[in-house]
Amino acid sequence: MTIQRPAPAPQLSVATPGHRVHRLPSLTGLRFFAAFLVVISHVGTNLLPRVAPDQTFAIRVLYECGAFGVSFFFILSGFVLTWVARDEDSVGRFWRRRFFKIYPNHLVTMIAALVLAAGAGHALSGRDASTTLLLVHSWIPDMKLQYNLWSNTPTWSLACEVLFYLAFPWLLKLLRKIPPARLWVAFAVVYAAIWAVPLVASWMPTSGGVHPGTGQNWLSMWFMTFFPPVRMLEFVLGIVTALIVVNRRWIRLPFAVALVFPLIPLVAEGSMPDELGFVALTSLPLAFLVAAVAGADIEARSGRTWLGSRPLVFLGEISFALYLVHWLVVAYGWIGRSSPAWGARPEPSTWPGILGLAGLTIVSSLVLAWLLYTLVERPVMKRWSRPRAARGEGVLTAAPEQG
Repeated sequence: MTIQRPAPAPQLSVATPGHRVHRLPSLTGLRFFAAFLVVISHVGTNLLPRVAPDQTFAIRVLYECGAFGVSFFFILSGFVLTWVARDEDSVGRFWRRRFFKIYPNHLVTMIAALVLAAGAGHALSGRDASTTLLLVHSWIPDMKLQYNLWSNTPTWSLACEVLFYLAFPWLLKLLRKIPPARLWVAFAVVYAAIWAVPLVASWMPTSGGVHPGTGQNWLSMWFMTFFPPVRMLEFVLGIVTALIVVNRRWIRLPFAVALVFPLIPLVAEGSMPDELGFVALTSLPLAFLVAAVAGADIEARSGRTWLGSRPLVFLGEISFALYLVHWLVVAYGWIGRSSPAWGARPEPSTWPGILGLAGLTIVSSLVLAWLLYTLVERPVMKRWSRPRAARGEGVLTAAPEQG
């Protein structure tokens, strides 16, 4: 699994059946918008109810934006890992790259979360800390594990990604056996399985209580939202989508249409019942979006698409760090009620005040994400993600995928 080191910074690449290597900067740029949706979701759902608590539809759409962004990352992970896969790569090297991609950032932000929680006077549980540290907390149907402030709430998705990465070498080997003419059938089967998840969830017992925000049966919500084997369906959808494109079976959906397509279910979900979940409506247009954006880069005859511009590629490169740091800013910064200083601050109640706090939170998150990427993620990946021999050869054994 080798590709030449790109310059000036590594970006997503693809190996086609003819072994040509194509860089996909537009997917890197698109990653930023997905991460930014998660940021907007957490900022908006913390601030909008203070100014307009009656705007339940808008609050619901903001909430869905976060689920939308996470689902995109799950599909993108399957797509890109398949895209850069090489037969000569080893399972050990693959797992090594993924470990050093996600765990150092997770460890640093978890330590920061523990310090902030202690400063805010939160009670810390050894059980909660250990399960979060080991990234197994999404397997446990305990509401506190997924929503505890000190645990850095977005890390639940990393627990899902761990399963994806462990299973990927065997999933890819299995799915590659599907004849190219039947890849769309496989796509339909996986998508049908995603639609079956809410039906299975509806049979869950109600003994786990209800989610305080939605009133939904907690066990059903956990099964649809946090349970790693269920969320792996989106990852598998990304793998199959990549195989469709690599085998030249893609339907060539226009770039502009692919960008607009996911917005329809995103808005529609604002009025959909909670029992349907967050994935059934959006996973298909998101898979189409990823494939169409990749195809736009492959077919580009001159320059890059606007998604592949240098500023957006840079923001895409820091998107994983942004995903991990922003919740700490939201929870303990200017808008967070967990901050020790919150009791001394007046409740923001005007639009200028709300927008100012939102802007300050977003800018702070971006700065901290840049620092985390520059001081931790990039140097760790450069130093530890490849064996010494591969570093000496000056090649990358895989492109840096979204973690």
